[in-house]
Amino acid sequence: ATARPQEADPIRRDLFFLAGPECEGRGVETKGIEKAADHIARTFRDAGLRPAFKDGAYLPPFTIAVGGYVLTGTPTPSPLGAYFQPFTIPMGAKLGKPNALAFAGPKGEKVELGVPDAASPMGFSRTGKMGGGLAFVGHGITAPKLNFDDYAGLDAAGKVVVVVRKTPRADQNGKTRFDTTVPEGEDSPFAALQAKIENAAAQKAAGVLFVSDRAGAGMKDDLFAFAAHASGTTPAAFPVFHVKREAVDKLLAAAGKPALADLEAAADKDLKPGSFDLGGWAADGEVTVTRTEQAVKNVVGVLDGAGPLANETVVIGAHYDHLGYGTFGSLGGSAAGGKVHFGADDNGSGTAGLLELARRFGAMKERRGRRLVFVAFSAEERGLHGSIHYCKEPPFPLASTVGMLNMDMIGRVTAVPADWLGVWPERKDRLVLYGTGTGDTFDRMVDDANDAFGFRLFKIPGGNAPTDSDSFYRKKVPVLFFFSGTHSDYHRPTDTPDKVNLAGLRRVVDLTQLFAEQLAAGPRPKYQVTKGGWEDPTDPRQRSPGRPGPKMGIMPGNYEEEDKGVLIGGTTPGGAADKAGLKENDLIVEIGGKPVKNIGGYMTAMAAQKAGTAVDVKVLRKGKELTVSVTPQ
Repeated sequence: ATARPQEADPIRRDLFFLAGPECEGRGVETKGIEKAADHIARTFRDAGLRPAFKDGAYLPPFTIAVGGYVLTGTPTPSPLGAYFQPFTIPMGAKLGKPNALAFAGPKGEKVELGVPDAASPMGFSRTGKMGGGLAFVGHGITAPKLNFDDYAGLDAAGKVVVVVRKTPRADQNGKTRFDTTVPEGEDSPFAALQAKIENAAAQKAAGVLFVSDRAGAGMKDDLFAFAAHASGTTPAAFPVFHVKREAVDKLLAAAGKPALADLEAAADKDLKPGSFDLGGWAADGEVTVTRTEQAVKNVVGVLDGAGPLANETVVIGAHYDHLGYGTFGSLGGSAAGGKVHFGADDNGSGTAGLLELARRFGAMKERRGRRLVFVAFSAEERGLHGSIHYCKEPPFPLASTVGMLNMDMIGRVTAVPADWLGVWPERKDRLVLYGTGTGDTFDRMVDDANDAFGFRLFKIPGGNAPTDSDSFYRKKVPVLFFFSGTHSDYHRPTDTPDKVNLAGLRRVVDLTQLFAEQLAAGPRPKYQVTKGGWEDPTDPRQRSPGRPGPKMGIMPGNYEEEDKGVLIGGTTPGGAADKAGLKENDLIVEIGGKPVKNIGGYMTAMAAQKAGTAVDVKVLRKGKELTVSVTPQ
């Protein structure tokens, strides 16, 4: 009876601690994230979850010099350490000196490629020298299921390989495109630069020289800057350069080979590799890189199953890291630099939900069904590293993991019109569920569950998303990702716990629990590949499904407003609003003579506009009315 309110409510207690000043925004480089990890592990332990790992001796042995004596030892394992899954992530890389690339011919010819004008070291590079004969390997693809191998009949061991970006027929759709195993409109995984580098390493190449495809080169054939791939990238086993097409064409001509465009056209026509050695020409290169790494850890607790399904697994996850002091990923501009980015919704809300589910399931006595694995992922904000590492080294096999439930940003549940555009005035709590097509039973399961909850539910079939469920989907695990919506505090210091809708968060946790119970005891869903990429139906900057319309390029700052207008929380650089002179904190009250009272009205008004056709937008700026001509894009 005398407990403080935040102590009486465990969800609120967890949220306010994780998104409080003590945790310093949970940046991977802060001491605060260590406090958050300990809090999560203690909560798992107190809820009755066992550690996922055998011991907690994850700290390295130490050596201390004292008064001429050297003391060595091993740290005492933390009582919480067995809950931790440690790994390291690349934090950044800087290009040092020297950096150089040259071609040498069979008759003593030597061609220096100016760095960074004709050749640019890429962020994938490892410090070191490379040398060896040159070979052209087309798009650098080995795809047995597509009956295509650019390395067939070519010994690339010890050679520096020239690789064209993308794939053959990269601009084609339908049955004639190169990779028909992926949904139309999606890039083939064989187009990824990292995949090409890994394939070259598997062929024992000594280095990679990327050259842009003829469509991607554009007018200037711009080269990637080193920084474009330096952050969060695992370095290659050798130096990697991006080289101008002109330089490669000169090399091909000197070796008596067809021009690059002709080689690409031949590959497009027949879908047959056209690789070859470059007649005695060799490469001599060097890259100097300084890299830094950061030690991080997932927190993993387990509730064992019982009965015939006990050896199968359901993963329930949420990432607990955020942006710390905003030195990486902040959208708050220069004014936000150095300020704590509390990350209450992103993702203190999902982590608080994870801990609440751990308590609920931990309190269930003699529960039967599948094993439940609760994972608080780290380094999601740096590139989904925590979930990628879990999937790479899972404590329980992914082959027997029947599903993954992911909670990311579930704290801003908002009541919206039943049809979101405002035509049906009844208001319901909004929730987005991604991955409803990744399991053959998911769509029906979601509809049946929502009959009892009554959310204004947006179902997105696709499994690809910029969050941890994506890592599992790519490993053929069915996923559901719970998301309450975009808001103007995203990745800003203003994402504070007092703005979280605790009642709405609890409703999402209740729904997640229902799905977890069904996955733990019901029939195993069959994994399905889904079409479509990432979309956010709660973000008015994106086109609403079924209501195509042009974009003004703003981030609304008052999603919950009903009748005062739409506040501009920010503008997209180079977007229509930015070009027209609209500014942050302007209040949009009219578009094309139609009043705009809220987000629904804004979307309806924008859906009636045409891209490229100017429209008058009336705003209130510091209390004064102003009409601006905006040309939507």
